[in-house]
Amino acid sequence: MINRLERYIARHVISASLLILFLLIILRAMFSFLDESKSIGKGSYEMADALLFVALMLPQKVLEVFPMGVLIGSLFGLGMLAANNELTVMRAAGMTTWKIAGATLKASLILMIAALVLSEIVAPVASKSAQQLRTAALSEGKISRSATGLWAKRDNQIIHIASIHKSGEMHSVSIFELDKDYRLTKLTEAKNAKIIEGAWFLFEVTEEFFHSDKIDKILTDKIKWQNPLDEDNIETLTLQPETLNIKGLLKYQQYLSNNTLDSKEVELVIWQKLFLPLSIAIMMLLAASFVFGPMRDVSMGARVLTGVMLGFGFHLAKQSFGPISLIYGVSPFVGAFIPLVVFAGFAYWLMRKSG
Repeated sequence: MINRLERYIARHVISASLLILFLLIILRAMFSFLDESKSIGKGSYEMADALLFVALMLPQKVLEVFPMGVLIGSLFGLGMLAANNELTVMRAAGMTTWKIAGATLKASLILMIAALVLSEIVAPVASKSAQQLRTAALSEGKISRSATGLWAKRDNQIIHIASIHKSGEMHSVSIFELDKDYRLTKLTEAKNAKIIEGAWFLFEVTEEFFHSDKIDKILTDKIKWQNPLDEDNIETLTLQPETLNIKGLLKYQQYLSNNTLDSKEVELVIWQKLFLPLSIAIMMLLAASFVFGPMRDVSMGARVLTGVMLGFGFHLAKQSFGPISLIYGVSPFVGAFIPLVVFAGFAYWLMRKSG
């Protein structure tokens, strides 16, 4: 009897959550396309490219609103059951509020699996394809991505960049210069490159000049990059840690650490991704606590509005507390975990009050 009721509750909660997620992602897609339309006409980037880019980025957009969608959907699903007095009948049959909340949490396992598949498999591949498409179109085919990094062609140079940090700093830059017969005349390798007072500079540089009978090598601490990539192209190449899976983030973190670069931001994203299943469970518990507590006798519209406000509050707390914690030198683990603790404690307190 209880198992059947649990399946019934889970079906309502999951279907409502999927419906809300669908509506949220449609809104996100519309806003993303409006934002992307500013780039239409640059290079060979057309409306069809913008539509495909937005479509490929949808899995990542779904992940961004997943906890909010689950919260609103759970409030909606449980609210429907409450409005039809079905929760009252279940409680009269001996099912406590904690058991109903437990059934809701069991339903969250399915949503957790879906979120993990999106986060670790679908979104990274789709986001990478989207960036490849956008980069190639905006640069008219002069820039492309590969497994080893980024490749660009500028005048008589072929440029390879292992990665570009969110700040715009480049790492492991190689510049191949060719003559008119496409023979290699010079190879410049730099550990990193960044802007100083409006100009690009290469650091820890090795320059090799290829002559017909010899190779000259020059080592330099810093030189000015005479022919850098355009600012617009660099912006399209910037690495967004949120689009990587945990394996890719760990590899990127190791790369930054090996080069004595700050990896705290990447570590924060790693913890946020690891805590994604937990955040889904907390949102479902919060929804149950509100249905049995403050939202017991209010309209469905009020429940949805409350879900939107709580979901947005959680999203804002997660997006702001993490970066703020990095500014003040707090551990990324703490920055990612504190919002979860606050909302979980609030949900538990409401459940205790509701009995």
